[in-house]
Amino acid sequence: MEKMKAGFIGFVPRGVQGEEWFKIIGEYAAIGYKAFEHGSPLLNGDVEANLARVKAMGIQPLVMGMFARPGQPAPTLEETAENCHKVGVTRVATYVSVAATYRFGMRKTPPTYDEIMAEIEEFERKATFFKGEGIDFMFHNHDTEIAMKVAGMPILQLMYANTENLKFELDTGWVLYGGGCPVDYIHRYADRISMLHIKDFTDGWVEQPAMPGMDSGGYKKMMPRFTAPGTGKLPLREVLKAGIEEGIEWAVVEQDFMNNLNQKDTLTAAYLNMKETGLIE
Repeated sequence: MEKMKAGFIGFVPRGVQGEEWFKIIGEYAAIGYKAFEHGSPLLNGDVEANLARVKAMGIQPLVMGMFARPGQPAPTLEETAENCHKVGVTRVATYVSVAATYRFGMRKTPPTYDEIMAEIEEFERKATFFKGEGIDFMFHNHDTEIAMKVAGMPILQLMYANTENLKFELDTGWVLYGGGCPVDYIHRYADRISMLHIKDFTDGWVEQPAMPGMDSGGYKKMMPRFTAPGTGKLPLREVLKAGIEEGIEWAVVEQDFMNNLNQKDTLTAAYLNMKETGLIE
């Protein structure tokens, strides 16, 4: 593989759907993006027609989440697998761990070793189910799974060592912010990495608003000052090169909140900076 393909996650204002959603996706496809992460919007209405419509734009879905919709419970594993098959995706992602809930202020106490190991066992159970459906079940890391050590090793390493089927959606920016080298992590866990998130940050930090009824003081409210990939601390070319060397197909841009640019301009800058490396289609 000589080049990776560019995708994105987010960058659509909350609540946008229908024709406005398709319009935004078309604009991002015109920039050069070939995929968007979440395929769930395609489930609204005629799925086959919706899928054909985005593919005609030159863009496709990559992942199905397991999120609850308004007024509905989160889908079961079986329902999620069925939705994957409907929209033609082969990945399911989870973005939450017990360590992350502590880091982001949704719980007051750090997780215990037993809690972490129980969660890893549950992740592997889900990964094993989805493997039987031809689907990767991926864990998306934040900085805390890199920075927080349990039993002498980072939580992400503990996940790797105690599973066989669990895959990773490696967020390279969070790896760096957590004190790890994203290039090293790509090579170390390559056999389990299903796709990469490309995220960047610059000097300084911003304060995360406190969760209702929770104390988000100290470390938990320090958030990176995210910036368009290629304008911050992430070694972008080296990360993409490592992805190519390990046969990882997708580089998915994510930015948790904007810096100086709006959403479309941020995605434009990110794509052009990645394209300029010569390592992105």
